[in-house]
Amino acid sequence: MKDQRAKLSLTIMHPTRDLSVACDAFGLRPTRLWKAGDERRTPKGRSIGGIRTESACSVDFGPTTRRPLSKQIEAALAVLKPHRRLLRSLSSTGGKIRFFVGWFCDKDTGESFGHDILEEMADLRIALDLNIYVPDK
Repeated sequence: MKDQRAKLSLTIMHPTRDLSVACDAFGLRPTRLWKAGDERRTPKGRSIGGIRTESACSVDFGPTTRRPLSKQIEAALAVLKPHRRLLRSLSSTGGKIRFFVGWFCDKDTGESFGHDILEEMADLRIALDLNIYVPDK
């Protein structure tokens, strides 16, 4: 797996709920967090006009690493599994939950994800966004 690196984060969007409660429950510090109705601001705090139409939070599961992505997802699922009820409640009330993966590939490579990982993600209502980055030629 030395031909790839990955960064895994969890993003939750919800039409109304304050998602700081979820981050607190997970014991994870958000890298992004706002509530529906908040003024829109840049990450540095400058107003960009308008009002947030939904709540959002994002948490990182560590730095970019060469550790296999499947292992990173397994570790994240172990943290999130005790919060199944909360995740399913967010999903059933209009929330969207996803793992966001920045996958940096030095050349042609790949990885297999077993049905057990995919089943756990589905049970927790977590979708998967893969963003694959390859070097410029």
